[in-house]
Amino acid sequence: MGAFMKVTARGWSRDHGEKAVLSAGLTYEDVSEEVESLEAGKTYFQIKREVQQLSRGRRRVRCSARVSSHAELNLNGSYLVQLELSREEIARLFYLTHGDAELPELINFFSELRKEELVGTAPLDPV
Repeated sequence: MGAFMKVTARGWSRDHGEKAVLSAGLTYEDVSEEVESLEAGKTYFQIKREVQQLSRGRRRVRCSARVSSHAELNLNGSYLVQLELSREEIARLFYLTHGDAELPELINFFSELRKEELVGTAPLDPV
């Protein structure tokens, strides 16, 4: 089973359960750094890099991931829904979901992800 992300919403005062706002499979082919234009019905994955010049020729690179998709909401219109996570937030989520894995398992997991990215192998099961 490949990676899949889902963002849901539910009401505060009139809770009728979860409503999927954004559902997307996470595939390497869909990731880009720049998106020229957005179209309804498509999902966009962006890796954003912000480079900050520091003193003495040093620099700091901050990365975040953004997922954008069309959503039909009962708010009198259609909206572009986005989820943006910093590298630290991604690391925290990774730790929360994989913190019980042993180091050899994690190395194998990253090795398989890298292999999939380079040669397009079948999706793998999460650790």
